[in-house]
Amino acid sequence: MTEPRLHLVGDTTASLFAPFIDSWTIALEAENKSRATITGYTISMRDFIRWIDTTHGATEPTETTTALIRAWLADQLVKNSPATARSRWVGMKSFCKWMTLEGEIAVNPMSTIEPPSVPEKPAEMLTLEQTSALIKGCEGPLLVDRRDVALMTFFPDTGCRLGGVAGLMLADLSLRDREARVVEKGNKERIVPFGANTARALDRYLRLRGRQPNAHLPNVWLSGKDGRAMTKNAIQQMFRRRGRAILKIENCHPHMMRHLWADTLLKDSDMKEGDVQVLGGWSSRQMLGRYAAKTRSERAREAYRGRSPMDKL
Repeated sequence: MTEPRLHLVGDTTASLFAPFIDSWTIALEAENKSRATITGYTISMRDFIRWIDTTHGATEPTETTTALIRAWLADQLVKNSPATARSRWVGMKSFCKWMTLEGEIAVNPMSTIEPPSVPEKPAEMLTLEQTSALIKGCEGPLLVDRRDVALMTFFPDTGCRLGGVAGLMLADLSLRDREARVVEKGNKERIVPFGANTARALDRYLRLRGRQPNAHLPNVWLSGKDGRAMTKNAIQQMFRRRGRAILKIENCHPHMMRHLWADTLLKDSDMKEGDVQVLGGWSSRQMLGRYAAKTRSERAREAYRGRSPMDKL
């Protein structure tokens, strides 16, 4: 039998919850939840355990009532942002659901607790003009120059998440078909299309990449320092470095490109929101709505042009 992952000596809430959290984590892994998701869920439970130990002392999992969870979530809203409190709610919901399904508790204490409301916050994004300036600022004869141009073009043309781009393999890329197979969070696989300019930028990079000592590596993106495959962190650092140097933006990051991609497609009258949702790999309309929030008013005004009721008199 494996040792519980939450292991503390003594009669504390942590030691009482540990076997259940260990089994719950195994169940999450069996459901193919991503490592990031599992980590986020367990952080919620660790926070709850610390809180309940401090406020009520050692408490059995079966004694976790709706009232206790409500009090904990209220404390979360005092100490953290609404988004963090909602994230904690999601983790607790998963744990209580598992406990109920496994017969460890008779009634799910989360069944009547609604998630904390999170004010809609417009997502940060770059404009097409800023993206064009970034691409032009990256141009040069070196491998890193062509690589960065390809990255700066690929992100806003596909709407891919950082993990999917960082994990891109040569075998998953077809310049002729202008498509790439990406695997993103939750190990979800999807095919993303891209345009002629992105295909050209990739081709220019890949031709120079093919002459590098580490050209045999299966990864698309290679580091300019040691020739190894670029990590997600390395791509993020590149964006910050280029953003500071070219745009004078302190925290330029790849996700800004995903926001630009979504906004650009939503402005296209021929694109349906459902198609954008599918292409972007969103499982719900809610996340697409958040991405669209920043420029929704602008798009509405543009759609109104030529449709004035009084102009129809």
